[in-house]
Amino acid sequence: MANNGSLMPVKDLKPFKTKWRSQVKVLHSWLQNTGSGGKTLQMVLTDEQGEKIIAMCKRNHILSVQRKLPLRKWCVLTTFSVSQASGQYRPTSHPYKITISYETVITNSDLIQDSIFLPLAIYEDINDGNLKTNFLIGNTFICYGKTVSLEPVQTVQVKGQDRKKVQFRLVDANGKDLACCLWGKYAEQLEAYVKCEQPLICLIRFAKISFYRGEVKIANAFDASIVYLDLTMELVEDELPLAVIEKKYGKKEIVLQEDDWNKLEIKMISELFVSNLVENCKIICSIAAVDTDWAWFYFGHKGCKHRAIKLASNHDDNQLWRCEKCQVKITEVIPLFKLHLIVRDDAETCKLMLLNTVAKTIVGHEAVDLWDGSYDEV
Repeated sequence: MANNGSLMPVKDLKPFKTKWRSQVKVLHSWLQNTGSGGKTLQMVLTDEQGEKIIAMCKRNHILSVQRKLPLRKWCVLTTFSVSQASGQYRPTSHPYKITISYETVITNSDLIQDSIFLPLAIYEDINDGNLKTNFLIGNTFICYGKTVSLEPVQTVQVKGQDRKKVQFRLVDANGKDLACCLWGKYAEQLEAYVKCEQPLICLIRFAKISFYRGEVKIANAFDASIVYLDLTMELVEDELPLAVIEKKYGKKEIVLQEDDWNKLEIKMISELFVSNLVENCKIICSIAAVDTDWAWFYFGHKGCKHRAIKLASNHDDNQLWRCEKCQVKITEVIPLFKLHLIVRDDAETCKLMLLNTVAKTIVGHEAVDLWDGSYDEV
């Protein structure tokens, strides 16, 4: 078990020493060839507050680091160097980077926190030039939207080699669009969808902002980007489907976009399994069981009801939490439903996840009524 009192937050890491000790998880990793150092493993690390930093290790340590520091698993890094971050396209806005060497000790952490830290980009900020082009979109923002005007995948010559290329536009819930161009393996991901007549949901993480013929365009940053197609609700947690709404003083907020459920089509579970479209529908089913492999509730901010993350604290009677939406430290949290159910209709069975508002109408109680009062992770 990590001694939380000795852990250093990512935002406080500086180059003046190597005896650092931080609790992090890998959000993304990729192999990269550098002119001076040969093959390296590049990683984007985050701490429990969502502060991100780039990390790397050299060729001799790649296999060991990949084994000890897998994707999305919390670990504790002890003894590593911190130096100035550089490069034309940086995946985080942190001024420094971590170098993992043979002296670095990687141990498992007992932290249980499954957030993938996935806020979304505002299209106007990209098109209006409000985001810095030397940072990849993904250090603080993600591109999300419906794919339209998807052109056929082309094979073009780049420096004497054949490379695949595809161009399309992303459209958000307000109808704002954004030009996109993907190369190589990312273009190949879209080949199967070129003839699809329905809009495709696409999410691009760690993309770069470029300019072509006077137009802002989103493109993959070599192998550093991630492209998700045909997204599921669970991938981006509780924030889909999304809309961007105007608030007072010009601020924007991403909120859950509601549908008129009375107008939605009723479908069989078997139809969902063979569907290749992203759409809203209704199913008529009965609850067969509760999937007890998952926790039935999570702790949320008492004010806004969004997920709260348990922070290290030396005072058991005044536990600190951090609200993922408000991004502030809090002390008052309440349990909120997150039920994983196994349901069936006349022919098939599937799993559903019900969040607090829907779940409490089925259970007939608030989650706090069934809670045993313990703040231990479940």
